[in-house]
Amino acid sequence: MCNNKNLQGKLNERQTSVSAVDREKLQSLAETLYAETPAEGEDHNEILRRRAERQEAIARIIGELKHKYPESGKKPDYPLDKERMLIAALRRGNSIEAKQLLNELLAMIIFSGQGQFKHVQLRAVEIVVLVSRVEINHGTDGNVVMEINCSSLKQVQDSKTIEELTDILHTITDKVSNVISSFQRIPHAAALRKAEIFIRDNFTRKLSLKEISSVAGLSAPYFSTIFKEEMGENLSKYLNRLRVEKASRLLLETDMSLAEIAGNCCFEDQSWFSKIFKIYAGISPGKYRNQGGGSLSGG
Repeated sequence: MCNNKNLQGKLNERQTSVSAVDREKLQSLAETLYAETPAEGEDHNEILRRRAERQEAIARIIGELKHKYPESGKKPDYPLDKERMLIAALRRGNSIEAKQLLNELLAMIIFSGQGQFKHVQLRAVEIVVLVSRVEINHGTDGNVVMEINCSSLKQVQDSKTIEELTDILHTITDKVSNVISSFQRIPHAAALRKAEIFIRDNFTRKLSLKEISSVAGLSAPYFSTIFKEEMGENLSKYLNRLRVEKASRLLLETDMSLAEIAGNCCFEDQSWFSKIFKIYAGISPGKYRNQGGGSLSGG
């Protein structure tokens, strides 16, 4: 490989000075370096464009929060459900969904922080720590993700602006989801993806476990088990959350009656709708509509 004898001699000298390490550690380091490498062909203008899109998306969500929560009113609770959904998306290697959820989390944190950068920075540290556990909890070798996240944690601690924090968290989310996808160790990821798409297309009608598991190509009991492991919540809670989210939009964006919304979102009756809605929103549907919104964080 080296026709130049002088270079070959230098290479031989360098080889003798390199310490021996075990294969597993070397592989882990190589994968970490690969994950840190910028995408081929990515120029500065593309990076700036992507950053602008992120900030615009976050600003839009903050604008919606300001409308729902006036300055003198109560601030929304921290959305733990969004954290669960973020982890579930990362476990599936779904980078697009994970970054959308991250934007929602960041918007809520920035809005609640009211200009307190240290508050936002502390929450960002918590998100990095949370993401660092994704692959470990999933039963795979977590060395690569841990290495990426250690570097990101230092960057978060050294950051000076919200924009820096946003870039760092998006970068780590992208890298972790890509690394997990590359391992190809997520059991039945394709089956769960089929089921998830089917549910989102049909959750406004009555769905049975048997029907959904059939779409996934798995037995009902086994599908129920792996769904909870991968999605972070059982099928019943997942369906209820989707229905409550749709109902919350109808409450704010239409003049439909509570009974009509209950039927439109596949709740048995208005009484059951009110009970489930209150679990997730903390208030009744009527009060949610009257005060112009609220926090959906239950389950």
